[in-house]
This record gives sequence, structure tokens and C-alpha cells, in this order.
Amino acid sequence: MSFGLLNGLMLLGLAAVALPVIVHLISKRKFDVVQWGAMQFLELGRRTRRRIRIEELLLMLLRIGMLAVLVFALARPWAQGGWLSSFSSSTKRDVVFVIDGSYSMGWEGKAVTPHAAAIQWAHELLAGFRGGDTVALLDARDAVRTVIDSPTSDFATVREKLDELPDPSGSSDLAAASTEAVKILSRTTNLTRHVIVLTDGQSLPWQPGNEAAWIRLDDLRTEPSVKPQIWVVDVAGRDTRNLDNFSVDRIELSREMTVPDFPIRIRTSVHQSGGVATRRRVSLEVNGQRLDEKTLQINVPANGSTPVEFEHRFPTVGSYVVSVVLDPDNLPGDNRADAAVVVQDGVPVLLVDGDPQLDPVQSETFFVKAGLTPLGNRSPWVSARVVDHRDFDAADLEGRSVVFLCNVPDIDEAQQAALEDFVGHGGGLVFAPGDRVNQASYNSMHNAAEGLLPLKLVETDTEEAHTLRPINVDSESLQALWLSGFRTESGIDFVRSRFATWWRLDATAAPPAPDGESAIEGATGVDALSGLREYGPPVIQARLETGDPLVVARQYGAGMIVQLAVPLDADWSTLPSRNDFVPFLHELVFRLAGQSSGRNVEIGMPLQLEITSEETAQQWSFTGPGDRHYDARPAGDDQRPLAELPRTDLAGVYRAHPQGDENREEFFVVNFDRSESDLAPLEQLDRQQLAGEDRITFVDTVDEFMEATRGEASRTELWWLLMLAVLGILVFEVVMTRRLVQGGHESLEAQPPPNPSNSATTTRQTT
Repeated sequence: MSFGLLNGLMLLGLAAVALPVIVHLISKRKFDVVQWGAMQFLELGRRTRRRIRIEELLLMLLRIGMLAVLVFALARPWAQGGWLSSFSSSTKRDVVFVIDGSYSMGWEGKAVTPHAAAIQWAHELLAGFRGGDTVALLDARDAVRTVIDSPTSDFATVREKLDELPDPSGSSDLAAASTEAVKILSRTTNLTRHVIVLTDGQSLPWQPGNEAAWIRLDDLRTEPSVKPQIWVVDVAGRDTRNLDNFSVDRIELSREMTVPDFPIRIRTSVHQSGGVATRRRVSLEVNGQRLDEKTLQINVPANGSTPVEFEHRFPTVGSYVVSVVLDPDNLPGDNRADAAVVVQDGVPVLLVDGDPQLDPVQSETFFVKAGLTPLGNRSPWVSARVVDHRDFDAADLEGRSVVFLCNVPDIDEAQQAALEDFVGHGGGLVFAPGDRVNQASYNSMHNAAEGLLPLKLVETDTEEAHTLRPINVDSESLQALWLSGFRTESGIDFVRSRFATWWRLDATAAPPAPDGESAIEGATGVDALSGLREYGPPVIQARLETGDPLVVARQYGAGMIVQLAVPLDADWSTLPSRNDFVPFLHELVFRLAGQSSGRNVEIGMPLQLEITSEETAQQWSFTGPGDRHYDARPAGDDQRPLAELPRTDLAGVYRAHPQGDENREEFFVVNFDRSESDLAPLEQLDRQQLAGEDRITFVDTVDEFMEATRGEASRTELWWLLMLAVLGILVFEVVMTRRLVQGGHESLEAQPPPNPSNSATTTRQTT
């Protein structure tokens, strides 16, 4: 037999048992005795006084016992086993269901998917619940979704919420979900508490190597007086050791924003887990429509991957979703990857000229403007406007997406503040320094944490100082997708550009990034929880053959900064004379302008749609996976009003549209962790590690769970027995009090009549 307390802190109330003793001692205080004539009629005999003192002491002990028993009843003691098991038939329990919502739960290799089996398992267990039992519900995904937070006895609502769970998508974190479930049970009151995790036996979501997460869970389990028991049910019932699976990796776009009839590159990889080398068909879809001319047959090796790249031109302005899709297999959740693209009429660009001349050919911005907005083109992809650096101010930035600082000598404080605000709100900034820049002024804008200038300017270098001539672009350094088209095997003559002079940049602050892009793509711009601006590290995206950085990019808030080592005129290099110069400028502009679109985000991040000043956020709504609808809330400021969905908890495609107008759509894509495609099961050693110290119990069926919990059902609370004892003591205390009072009167009535002589003597003495 074992015992425990649910509210152990209530034992502090035992201090109240001192009250009867204090009252008793106070009643025994000595007072001044005044003799008077009739006193002899009230005096008690010695035996009577002794009996009354014993009864008073017994009465005090009864009151002490009553208070002590009441305190123990309020502490809610419980017992398990022994003769008390006969009282356990009505034991109530608190249960939190944790449903694994990752896309591996959508495996279609059997008649019923693991996700559907998990929901059915929960329904079957609910059928055995009784009044007083409570249930909460969590949907375990990349971020834990709390479906029912406060445990309820309304089982009809629980069943309804189970049936409304979204289809499996994304990944899951079962350690975090279990921790959240234990937090919910710490607020419940029933004697039996269970966390039931319904999953498919996959190893990935458990993170057995994450010791910190499991230590945190163990600490939480020990805090409540009743330790919750965690049960894990494998509802898949499959052997994943010999399962083959094909999956599509996340899409990488050359840019998120483009213009009509301008090519955009779409890159990804197709992976195979297990199996043998196989030929697979992969297709490109635009807004759900498969493009037959963009269908490939690829060879995928066993336990390997094959890169896939498409190029597409959008004919009209609008919002699009591009998808790379595999032919179906048993795990549909990873057979496609999506990305959102915005196509607009043209990109407004501001060119700040650091050396304006009467002859435009001699100015710093001539080649850039001619390449971006050529004369005679009535519908250019980029609309470029030139401003003198001496006249440049914040007003020039209004309505612009990208700013080029072309050999601008220096930036004053007001201009710097305007640029910081512009880029932080999603704009793009290009530094193109030349011979006119003030090195000290530029370096003052460098700050490893949040400065505008990604890398410091060290000194100028020249071709004559190197034995290797001519100095060209290192083709192997062009790994970023927006630059990969200029490599030797795919470009025309970008890599053959000759550089006579360039600024050496302090590359010690730039961390290595093998693909030249990953560090930038990993930066989110604005923290989803705090709303504070984030700053990514500088990433070298192109180098000269000397190893010196040529193109450096850095995330800055919601925007991006690109720093070049040369100006964009013909003074230091032959780059403006190359055929690839104009495509390079367009790729750079679209890369920077697309950075602010925010159409492809990580799960948990907000969705933000820029709206006009005439519109309000309340006029917009969002529709997510499973046709779930969300109202937009206002965000941004007067300069850049936004309609926002504050948090995304499901991966997939979202649509923003004016309320009542389903035909106008703006697409967003919420990405997720693709490692969920690894169906490797939880190994026996990992199971033992997770189950250690009575932390987790693994079961397979409802009957097995009921049998395993039968012993816990013998627990019973004892507070009601103690309250009956309090009631009994109270009745006995009333009887004792009444007897004590009546006994005192009876003793007086039994006294012999007083002696008259004594009375007279006492009277005389008193007189």
C-alpha cells in the first residue's frame, strides 16, 4: 500500500492545532479572588474538580484532533492498494492526447493512414471515459498546436476537435509536445494523470539525443504531487526498415520577385531513401497546373539525390505558386515542394551618382541606367531614376525598391538614417565604391552587429601587384542561385571581366558559406516573437581569382545589402562592356527587390501583405491549408501599411484575398523541415533511453493501455473519509461540552447543605 498528498502545502495549516492549547492556557490565568458570603455554596469538592480538569483536557485534545484531521483532508491524501482498493471504482483521471501531425503520419501504405488510426484510437479510448474524467488535445507539429488547452469533460467537443484536425504536414517535435502536455496536467486536480502520444514509431520527432529537452521534461514531471505518466502508442504498425521513399527538397528561387517575360530559375533536389537506382518523373506546376513541356525524367540513386532545375517566364503580372512535383508514392507529404513568386510591372530603382557630369557618359551611373532603363524601351523591367549625391535625402527613397550608391564620396548622418530605415523595412541597397569614396567615412558605417556596410574597406589593390594576369572572376565562387547562371559553363562572358583595380575588403568578418547563399536564406529579417529587427552575417557570393571578395551580401532587417568591390563604370574593370553586364544588373535588382516580398517564410513566422493606403487590414483575410480561414490584422506603419497573419502554425500554401473577393489572390508559402522524409524507426536502444526512470511506457493497443493502467485505477482519495472523521469528532466534541456543563451543575446540586455557624462566621469575617 502506498500513500501520497495532492496538496501538500496545506499541511502548513497544522499550525492551527496550537489554537486550542493557547485558548486553554489563557483560560487558566489567575485572577484576583474576592471573598463574599455566598462563595461557599459554589465551591466544588476535590474529586469533582479533578474530573472536570480531565474532561477539559480531553475536550482540548478533541479540538486539536479535529483541526489536524481537517488539515489532512484539505491536503487531499490518496492511497493505493490494500483494503482501500475497494473504494477505487470511481477514480477520475486527466488525460492529454498528443497527436503526431507530421507528414510521415500520412503514409498510405496501408488501408488507413497512421494519422487516421491515431484519431480512431483516441475515439475508442474516449468511449471508456466517465463523468469526472477530463481531456485536453495537442497537435504536435513543427510548433505545438494547442487544440484544447483547458481539460474538459465535454467528450463530444473532444471528438469534434479530433475530427477537425488538419491533414499531416511538416515535421513534429514530440519532446516539446510532451513537455507542453505535462504543463497542462500540472494544473489539473484528478488523482490519475496521463499523457498519451499517438505517433508512427519514427525516430526523428523524438530527438533522443536532445538531453536538455528531456531533462526539462523530467523536471516538470517531478513538480506536481501526482507525477504524470507518459504513454506512447505506435499506431502505424509498420516495419520502416525496408521502406523506400522519394522526396522533393525545398525549392530555391533565383528571385522571389520578377517581371513579365523575364526568366526565373527554380532549383531543388529529388532524394531517395533506401531502394535501388530508379528513374522518376518530375514536373513543374504553376498555380496547380502541370506544364507538360516542363516535365523531366531523372535517375535517382539508392540513398542518394539528383539535382533538378527549371527555368520559367511568367507572361503576366500577378501572384503565383510554382511547384516541383513527383509522381505519387506511399508518402504524399514530401512529393511536392512549393514557392511563391510575385510578378510586377517594373522595379523602381534609385541611382545615387557620386560624380555627376555634364556629359552623361562620364557619370558614375551611366552604364547602370543604360543597362536597366534603356532609351526607347517604353516598358522596361526596371525604372531607374538618377539623383545627385549632394541632393539625396529620405524623400528620394519613397516608392523605390532598390538604391545604388555609385561611387558616392560619403554618407552624412541624415542620409545614413534614411538608408537604415529604408533597408530595414524591406528595401535593397547596393554599395559600388570607387576612387571617390572616403574610406574612413564608409568604414564608420561598418558594425559587426548592425552596420550598413557589410565589410570594411581595407585598401585598393591593382592588377600590376599580382603575377597572375589578367584578374578575372572566379567561376567556382558563383554558387548563389542568382549568380550561378554566369558561371563558365552557363554564362557568356561575365567571368572573363578584367579587373585593373578593386577595393580589398576585410573578409575576416564573413563566415564560410559553401553555397554562398545559405547564411542569407537562414536570416529571417524580423523575429516572429519579439518583432525586433535581425541582422545576418555578411556572406561572400563572388570572388576574384586572387581570392578577394567581389560581391558580398548581408540580411538587414526585412531587406538586404550588397557590397561590391568595384564601381559600376568602366574606370576599374571591363565589366560594363560585357554581354552579361545587363543580365547581371537585372539579377541583382530582382534579387534585392524580391527580398522584401516575404512570400516564402518558415513555420511560425508571420505573413505580411503590403496594401495601399486606401485599404485597411480588416478588408483582407487569409486562407491556409485545409481551407482554414484567418482574419488579417493591421501592421506596419503609415509609410508601409500591412495586412498581417501574426503566426503560421501549419506548413503549406496560404492565400490572402479581400473579404468577399475570392478571385483576387496573393500567395504565400510556409516551408518546413524536409528531414521528416527519413522514416527510420526509433531503435530499441533509444526506446530504452526514453523509457528510463519510468518516464515513458510504449504500448500498441487500447486493451494493452487499459491493462497497464488497471493498477493506477486502484488509487483512491481519502479526504472524504477524513471529513467524515471531522464530522464525528465535532459531534463528540458537542456531546463532551454539554456533558461538562451539565456535570458541573449536578456536582453543585449534590453538595451537602452548608453549616449555619460557619455561614455566620464567614459573614462576620466578611463584615
